[in-house]
Amino acid sequence: MSSAAKPGTADRKSFTVFDIWEKLGVTEHLGGVKATRRLIDLCGIVPGQFVLDIGCGTGYTACLLAKEYGANVVAADISPKVLEWARKRIAREGVGAAVKTTEANAEDLSFLDDSFDCVIAESVLIHCDTKKALHELHRVLKPGGTFGANETTFLKPPPSELMELLRGSSLGGKIGALQEHEWLAALKAAGFKDTSSTVSKLDLTGQFVDHLRVDGVRRYVSALVRGLLDPSMSGPFLNRRMIGAWREYPAYVGYGLYVGKKV
Repeated sequence: MSSAAKPGTADRKSFTVFDIWEKLGVTEHLGGVKATRRLIDLCGIVPGQFVLDIGCGTGYTACLLAKEYGANVVAADISPKVLEWARKRIAREGVGAAVKTTEANAEDLSFLDDSFDCVIAESVLIHCDTKKALHELHRVLKPGGTFGANETTFLKPPPSELMELLRGSSLGGKIGALQEHEWLAALKAAGFKDTSSTVSKLDLTGQFVDHLRVDGVRRYVSALVRGLLDPSMSGPFLNRRMIGAWREYPAYVGYGLYVGKKV
């Protein structure tokens, strides 16, 4: 889930990508569980570390960090509704002592400088002013700390039609994907050192299976049916333009795992 600034829910009438998480309460990160675990390993998280999971969504990664890696986690998201979903998962997983939730905007964090040993961001920067968000995430990281991100990445220069689709108004969220070298340049411009990247193609079958693993068959299928029956959500995806894009552009879109240090 993005932790970027988003349209106010009180006066918002049209669909935005934030509705997927807020209304359906499911987890969505490219690369699925495999990518999340790989990112955590690349960050070298060890028991006792203080970790910020920014844009925590429904709380899967935060719970995983607490249960399997022994981390103390702040699970932060800009959406109060999404944080409700996260708190339910935290309670189910029994990790309330190790995972705390808070409302936060990645572009303007209230945390003090040098607060966290590690910051994790999954599908967050694509919804943000990347420069502002990376500056803030660098600021709250302790010297010697690690930043890790999983973000949508263009595998090759995208055609203008795809850029218009992702960054236009049809999805309501202006998805700001970049190429690998552009993501790395953004991290370096924010002050991160020793940056590295691993870029992969999409595995849509594996992504679907991971949905079932993370959210459970009943929960995920229920959310899928609700989404299909809600024209405000299904309409922006089940139209000729979007269906054509999924057929034509899979070769252009993947995901990248990016890691950097604060020195």
